[in-house]
Amino acid sequence: MANETFTLPKFDLTGKVAIVTGGTKGLGHGISLKLAAAGAKVVVTSRHQDDCDAVAKAIKELGGEAIGVSTDVQKVDAIENLVKQTVAAFGRLDIMVNNAGVALTKKVKDMSEADWDRVLDSNLKGVFFGSKIAADQMIAQGDGGKIINMCSIGGIKGNNGLSAYGASKAGAINLTKTFAWEYARYGIHVNAICPGYVKTALNADTLENPAFKEKTLKKIPERRFGTVDEIANLTLFLACGLCDMLDGEYIVADMGATLGGDV
Repeated sequence: MANETFTLPKFDLTGKVAIVTGGTKGLGHGISLKLAAAGAKVVVTSRHQDDCDAVAKAIKELGGEAIGVSTDVQKVDAIENLVKQTVAAFGRLDIMVNNAGVALTKKVKDMSEADWDRVLDSNLKGVFFGSKIAADQMIAQGDGGKIINMCSIGGIKGNNGLSAYGASKAGAINLTKTFAWEYARYGIHVNAICPGYVKTALNADTLENPAFKEKTLKKIPERRFGTVDEIANLTLFLACGLCDMLDGEYIVADMGATLGGDV
C-alpha cells in the first residue's frame, strides 16, 4: 500500500477533433464550448453558416481551434461533406456528437406525413447517417473514436403530443445500442444521453412560466430544471476516454423525473 499512488483523471481532449451537430444554440452551443475548453478542435454545425461562424469565432477568441460548417443532417451528402471538410481542416475525426434535432408538439390526429418525415429525418435518419459516416472515417484512421447521441427521456416514456419526437428518440436509443455492438470491435464507443427538462435560451420563457413551472417541477424529485453546463459536462465525460467500458448505454439525466411514484 505504501508504494501505491493515485492518479487524478484528466478531462483532456488535446489533439482530438470533434463535430457537434446543432452546435450553435442550446445544448449544442454549450457542448461546443465545453469540448473546446477541454482542448478539442471543434467543428460547429447547423443549417445557418453565420451561426456556425459566430460560435467558431467565440471559441477562437477563448484560445481554441474551431471552424463552422453549415449542414442539414437530413441530407446524407451534406453529412459526407461535413466529415470531408473536418478531415481537410484538422486531419481526422475523433468525436461525433449527434445533437441536431427537431422537436414538434402535435396531437396524433393532427400529424401530417410532412410533419412525421421532418422529425424522423432529422432525429433518426440524421443520427443513423451521422454515426455511420463518422464511424467510417474513424475505422479508416484505425484508432477508434467516440459517438455520442443526444436523445431524450421522451424516447423512454410516452408523452402527450410528442408521437413523432418520442418515436425518433426511442429509435435513436436503439441505434445507439446497435452501433455500439457493431463498432466496439474497432475501438469506437457509442453512447447516448437522455436529458429531461433542461433550461436553455430557447425554452427559458416556457420553463419559467409560473403555471408551467409549478406543474412540471412537481414531477421532478430534485424540484429543478437541468442546466446546459451539466449536459455539456456529461458529454465531455463520454468523450474523454475515462469511461471506455461503456458501450451502447443511454444515460438518463433528468433530475429523477422518470423514476416514477408520487413526488
